[in-house]
Amino acid sequence: MNRKLTAIASGIVLTGSLLGSASAASAAQNSPSAASDCPSGYYCVWSGENYTGHRQQVKKNNPDLTVYSVFQNFKSWYNHGASCDFRWYSGKNYSGSSGVDVRGSKGSQSAAMYIESNKWVNC
Repeated sequence: MNRKLTAIASGIVLTGSLLGSASAASAAQNSPSAASDCPSGYYCVWSGENYTGHRQQVKKNNPDLTVYSVFQNFKSWYNHGASCDFRWYSGKNYSGSSGVDVRGSKGSQSAAMYIESNKWVNC
């Protein structure tokens, strides 16, 4: 797993990179899914472990992901970016702790995570 976890307030923040933009998309998942459900070119997060529950996804840089509920409480992630790594930040406007999830990285855990902004990097 290419993620470092840092305790922040009462949540856990990923110290990897984020991707995204104001064109974030979401998809409700009513049945068990898999990381492969994440469309190519997107960074996807799921509310449940093992890629289950509600999924949200981003494709461009995003200075504020707090408007997307699943990005504030997710347990699974997948960087299905076409050619970039995903830099995520614990704060809005690319602030706070940060980390990078390299293209193709994915993971699942029982503790909830959140990210508040992101950029695509190393393209």
